[in-house]
Amino acid sequence: MRINKKDIYRPIFGTITLQPPTYLWCEWTGLPYWSNVGLFTIIATIYLIPIYAWFERYYESIPPHKDI
Repeated sequence: MRINKKDIYRPIFGTITLQPPTYLWCEWTGLPYWSNVGLFTIIATIYLIPIYAWFERYYESIPPHKDI
Protein backbone atom coordinates (compact mmCIF):
# COMPACT_ATOMS: atom_id res chain seq x y z
CA MET A 1 0.00 0.00 0.00
CA ARG A 2 1.39 3.35 -1.04
CA ILE A 3 0.91 6.32 1.22
CA ASN A 4 0.28 9.57 -0.63
CA LYS A 5 0.29 13.21 0.48
CA LYS A 6 -3.41 13.18 1.31
CA ASP A 7 -2.85 10.30 3.75
CA ILE A 8 -0.11 12.30 5.49
CA TYR A 9 -1.77 15.72 5.50
CA ARG A 10 -5.21 14.58 6.70
CA PRO A 11 -4.25 13.52 10.26
CA ILE A 12 -1.88 16.49 10.61
CA PHE A 13 -4.62 18.90 9.51
CA GLY A 14 -7.08 17.17 11.84
CA THR A 15 -4.68 17.46 14.77
CA ILE A 16 -4.15 21.16 14.14
CA THR A 17 -7.84 21.94 13.69
CA LEU A 18 -8.79 20.07 16.88
CA GLN A 19 -6.51 22.15 19.08
CA PRO A 20 -8.86 25.17 19.60
CA PRO A 21 -11.75 23.01 20.90
CA THR A 22 -9.27 20.96 22.92
CA TYR A 23 -7.91 24.12 24.50
CA LEU A 24 -11.43 25.35 25.30
CA TRP A 25 -12.35 21.98 26.79
CA CYS A 26 -9.28 22.09 29.01
CA GLU A 27 -10.14 25.63 30.10
CA TRP A 28 -13.75 24.70 30.91
CA THR A 29 -12.85 21.53 32.79
CA GLY A 30 -9.69 22.77 34.49
CA LEU A 31 -7.41 20.25 32.79
CA PRO A 32 -3.84 21.34 32.08
CA TYR A 33 -3.71 21.83 28.29
CA TRP A 34 0.06 21.50 27.88
CA SER A 35 0.13 18.26 29.88
CA ASN A 36 -2.50 16.68 27.63
CA VAL A 37 -0.85 17.48 24.30
CA GLY A 38 2.65 16.64 23.23
CA LEU A 39 4.03 13.17 22.79
CA PHE A 40 0.62 11.45 22.68
CA THR A 41 -0.66 13.87 20.03
CA ILE A 42 2.43 13.32 17.88
CA ILE A 43 2.23 9.53 18.22
CA ALA A 44 -1.51 9.49 17.50
CA THR A 45 -1.04 11.65 14.40
CA ILE A 46 1.69 9.38 13.04
CA TYR A 47 -0.41 6.31 13.90
CA LEU A 48 -3.37 7.68 11.91
CA ILE A 49 -1.40 8.13 8.68
CA PRO A 50 -1.46 4.43 7.66
CA ILE A 51 -4.95 4.01 9.13
CA TYR A 52 -6.31 6.75 6.85
CA ALA A 53 -4.37 5.34 3.90
CA TRP A 54 -5.88 1.90 4.43
CA PHE A 55 -9.40 3.31 4.90
CA GLU A 56 -9.22 5.41 1.72
CA ARG A 57 -8.23 2.33 -0.33
CA TYR A 58 -10.87 0.18 1.36
CA TYR A 59 -13.63 2.78 0.90
CA GLU A 60 -12.81 3.21 -2.78
CA SER A 61 -13.15 -0.54 -3.30
CA ILE A 62 -16.73 -0.67 -1.96
CA PRO A 63 -19.30 -0.52 -4.76
CA PRO A 64 -21.64 2.49 -4.46
CA HIS A 65 -25.16 1.88 -3.18
CA LYS A 66 -27.99 3.57 -5.01
CA ASP A 67 -30.40 3.39 -2.08
CA ILE A 68 -28.41 5.78 0.11
